[in-house]
Amino acid sequence: MFKFVYFFPFIFIGMWILVSFLVSRMGWDRLVEKFRMADIFHGTRIGLISASVNGANYNNSLVLKYNYDGIYLKVILPFRLFHPPILIPWKEVKYARDKKIFFIKLKELVIGDPFIALITLKASVYNKMQIPISIPKQ
Repeated sequence: MFKFVYFFPFIFIGMWILVSFLVSRMGWDRLVEKFRMADIFHGTRIGLISASVNGANYNNSLVLKYNYDGIYLKVILPFRLFHPPILIPWKEVKYARDKKIFFIKLKELVIGDPFIALITLKASVYNKMQIPISIPKQ
């Protein structure tokens, strides 16, 4: 037991890296392939939000900003490994559909044609964005 204490930090860091990698492969990596954003983004900040990308939950760990060009998403620093920032152009949001889980109203954004990702966020967050184009509903 005594020697395990010395190895625990290495095991913890290794697991953190492995889990970050696996979660990014659930959908974030497909978004990065097409929408990676390396520059500084200027836009309206909604704040720290919870959302899911293809079923991978990012609870209170995404920063959402938007402007006329699109939606900017960035994972907060402790979870940013394998999750570079992305900018999804408005034209790539094919449609938004309503969803309800118990009493929570959600919006699902279908990204890309052909399909790239499904981003689910609270309807209240979606409604805060002043979207410059009309996104079809389904």
